[in-house]
Amino acid sequence: MRPNILSFLSVSAFLLAVFSSFISFASSAKLQALPLPSYVGKGCSPNDPKLNECVVRTGAPAIKKIAQGDPKYRIPKLDPLTIPQIKIRQGTRQVGLSLELNNLQMYGLKDVDFRKARLDLNKNHCEWDFFLKTMTMIGKYNVSGQVLVLPITGEGDANVTVTGVTFTFIYNYTLEKRANGLEYVKVTDYKMPFQVTDMKIKLDNLFNGDRLLGGNMNQFLNENWQEIMKELGPAMGDALGEIFKQTLTSMADLVPFKNIFPKD
Repeated sequence: MRPNILSFLSVSAFLLAVFSSFISFASSAKLQALPLPSYVGKGCSPNDPKLNECVVRTGAPAIKKIAQGDPKYRIPKLDPLTIPQIKIRQGTRQVGLSLELNNLQMYGLKDVDFRKARLDLNKNHCEWDFFLKTMTMIGKYNVSGQVLVLPITGEGDANVTVTGVTFTFIYNYTLEKRANGLEYVKVTDYKMPFQVTDMKIKLDNLFNGDRLLGGNMNQFLNENWQEIMKELGPAMGDALGEIFKQTLTSMADLVPFKNIFPKD
């Protein structure tokens, strides 16, 4: 029988924190018409037969700068990225686990490799492919449940490191014409498929600091990382997707479409 795995991401606090960092600027941004940041360049012509390649060529070098934050374009610092909470609820024949990760600092976004882009400007649809060699989350944890016949308890420091990370930001948009007569991109929906090739998890102070039991439990969790990742992966994808959407929205709210894709 396949494991019955139930989990959920406590995104309400996360989304509120992200949204509040952007929304305070929204009303003042409505009539602004800024050029693209200098570290992005002049943009790509919509008539370029190699438009996809142009988007990657101009966007890839800008990621490290964007991850540092840019107040002029309403972009907060993204590396490290704060995630208030992730919860995992796992129930199988062998494992009944409730794991809560709190006040996570996610490191690695500044090293994202922007690999491919697929744009259809006629259909207002874009897809961006990314790769990240390593992403690390450091924070606090609280765990309870049972593994095999052994109850598991603990709280303390947590380190979750994933490698071989691939994700795609897929979104649709409309063009919103404003009072200044210019059109701006407005994201209407998005998703972020998220996969990794490996994960290492280290939970300190399991079983009230018993090193033998704690070491064995960490080993068990790492040997079964794929089951945990089935729940953690979508949660991380949701968090990253929201950040990408808000970052794009923040810049697109200030830079009109004609400055992003200037015609020849």
